[in-house]
Formats: sequence, C-alpha cells, structure tokens
Amino acid sequence: MKQLDFEYNQNELAALANEILSIAKQQGATEAQVELSENISRSVDILNSQIDNFTTCYDAQLVLGVFVGKNKGNVGITTINPSNLQQIVANAIDIAKYTQPDSANGIADKEYLCQDMHTDLGLYNPNSISNEDLIHKAELIEKYALEYDKRITSSDGASISLSKYSFLMANSNGFCNGYKTTRYGASVSVVGEINGDMQTDYWHTSSRDFNKLMDDKQLAVTASSRLIRRLNKGTIKSGQYSVIFESPIAKSLIASYLNAVSGGSLYRKLSFLTGSLNTQVFPDWFQMTEDPFAYEGLSSCYFDNEGVSVAQRDLVTNGFVNGYLLSSYTARKLGMPVTGNAGGSHTITVSSNFSGSALDLAKKMGNGIIIIDTIGHGVNLVTGDYSVGASGLLVQNGEVQYFVDNLTISGNLCNIFKQIQLIANDSEPSSLFCGSMLVNDVTVSS
Repeated sequence: MKQLDFEYNQNELAALANEILSIAKQQGATEAQVELSENISRSVDILNSQIDNFTTCYDAQLVLGVFVGKNKGNVGITTINPSNLQQIVANAIDIAKYTQPDSANGIADKEYLCQDMHTDLGLYNPNSISNEDLIHKAELIEKYALEYDKRITSSDGASISLSKYSFLMANSNGFCNGYKTTRYGASVSVVGEINGDMQTDYWHTSSRDFNKLMDDKQLAVTASSRLIRRLNKGTIKSGQYSVIFESPIAKSLIASYLNAVSGGSLYRKLSFLTGSLNTQVFPDWFQMTEDPFAYEGLSSCYFDNEGVSVAQRDLVTNGFVNGYLLSSYTARKLGMPVTGNAGGSHTITVSSNFSGSALDLAKKMGNGIIIIDTIGHGVNLVTGDYSVGASGLLVQNGEVQYFVDNLTISGNLCNIFKQIQLIANDSEPSSLFCGSMLVNDVTVSS
C-alpha cells in the first residue's frame, strides 16, 4: 500500500492563509488568525498474535478566528482548501456579532510575535517502515511480553502508532509561519493471575524519531516486570506514611502544579496558587525549567499557538514560583506580559537530587509505600486538596515486601510539595521530566 503524504507545501499553505486573511479584512474583521494543518497517521493494534485494528488516516483542518472590535468569532472545518472561502469567513464574522465583547480579546501583539525560527529542533523525522514490518514489530513486542514469566496469562494488546503533522499559522499582524513534526509511540499491556486474583499493567514509549523508541524487548520486559510485582499481594493499615511516587505519578503531581499556574486558572481565581508569584511552594533545593528548544522534545516548538516567541526560562527557582504560563488573552486579563504558553508548557524538567531508581530510593526511605498507580484525577484546583485511589508496593527496611491496592491517598498539594525530600533521576523521555519522588507524612487509607 502506498503511504500517504501531505497535499500542500508550506508556500501553498501560506498563500491560502493570506488569501483568507485578506477576505476577512474585506468583510470587516479588524483582526484575524488562521491555522491550516494536515495530519497523517498509521496505527496497528495486535491482540493474541492477531491484528485487532489497523488504521491509516488523513485529516485536514482549517481553523479561523476573527475579531470585530473586541467581539470574537471562530469557525473550524475539516478541509484546507474549500471552494466557499467567502462564506466561511462570513460565518465567522456573523458569529462574532452575537458574542459579548471582551477587552482582552485579540490576536497576539506584534511585539511578541516570533521573528526568527530557532535552529533545527529535530521535530520532523519521517519514517517509511512498511505496513508488514509495522505489524511484525507489534507482534514481537507482544510475544516478548508474554514469554517473560509463566504467571502472565494473556495479553491486553500491543500497539504502535506513527503520525506526521504539517501546519501553518498566519495572522493580521504579519505573522506567517509553520513547520512539520513527527511523533511515534509503542505500548504493550499484559494480564496475570495468581490464586484467582487478576492484575494488569503496561508500559509505553514515545519519540520524535521512530528509531529512538525503546527497544522492543526492553519495552515488553518493562511492562511484564511491572505486572509481576503485582502478583504478591498483601494489606496495610491506614496511617501516615513516607511515600515514593513513581515517576509517572510524580509527573501527574507536577502537571497539577502547571495547571494551577496557568493563566486560565489564575485570572478566574480558580487556583490554589493565585497570587503565588515570588512565593515559596517547594523546598529550597527544588528547580523547574521550561525549554521549548529541547532537541526532539515531545513538546518542543518554535513558537506557541498564537505565533508568540518562546524562550528557555526558570519556572521555579530555589522553590520559589518564578513564572506563570500565559497566553495573550490570559496575560491581558492579569495585566502581565505574555509568556508564550498559548497551548500549554514546553518541555518541563524538574531537578533531581538523588541518583537511581524508585527501588534505590526505597532503600533510602527505609519504610513506606511506593505508589505505582493512581485512579481518578483527584485534585481540587481551587483549594489544592488531593485525593486519589491508588495501588503500590509496601517497603520495609528498604526492601519491597508485597503489592497493596484499594488505597486512598489524601492531603493538600501545598503540603505535599513542601514535604518533597528527594527526586530521583529515573524519568523516561516525555514532555515533562520528573523522576520518582519521595514525600514524607502522606495520609494513606486502606
């Protein structure tokens, strides 16, 4: 089967975008922004050595935002080059007439727009692997996972996904630019049973470069070994525990912090960190950086979703909140400079002060629980209250004893953040780097 490719190059997208902006101006828009994009993806799901699903997909999208004064109208359609551009623009302007004016509305100010593209960030690495080889690779991952241990009774599936994306953004302040990206992923999930107790676990890998995904066997072994540790089950009493949040769970805690310092939460005063700039939230050794220019970073970019320049910066310095995440709209609402975070954060790294894995960290902890899974979102962003269902591994004298589940972890993120003792350097590649995290005095209910 011939592989799909993009239908438009950047010059063609730019010409179409500028035509749309010209029509918008002719029809009475005072400002406008348009984004044109194409996405091509392939994915395969293998279950019990059989193809469970194979998908090849092409998507295109035109998203137009117009402003008539301080009134805003949006239109999105699933094609790039429609025959009725005049009508599409007219629809957006008509919508704007029926919306409430907002003094913060408008495209990004010209002074903040990206003028120069950063050096190559390695975001586009196309791969021409055949469908047959893609299927075979997924089959091997599942096979390796099932062979790991006789207590693994079945597969819950192995998957591989490939996508490539091309877009261009333009606005009436003169910005017109875009680029291409790729993203690849693989995952496998397995099921095990002992004494009638069924458990499941999985692992995944992502990369901008297909050839830099985790090795097939390593991925399978990681997923299977994570499952095996669940098959020796015990119980614990409710109480206050030292807790190690495994890296994926630690990342979710940091993600909650990022949500709390994002403009949408702050200007609505729906964040427990409203007014937190220049105040201490974490221990004094704690650092957090944002680097949009991380090479092959999964959330790296040349500019944000409004065309605003992005920059490397310190979000947390010595435990103190050093910056918020603001779009043009939320920056205006707060009366602050825009930070280039329309669309979110870009490659966040949390400092580590411990070398090793979660198991190494357990030896340092002595007695406590390693949290390996949580259920539910569990964060009240207004108050910072935190409560999630969880499962983990009981640790005594630095060694894992058995698996425990049906737990509830509760507390307040302000207290949890301040109680962070150690962060390991075992984070897997992602858009947010944070290793396993040791926190003292966490309430655990069984």
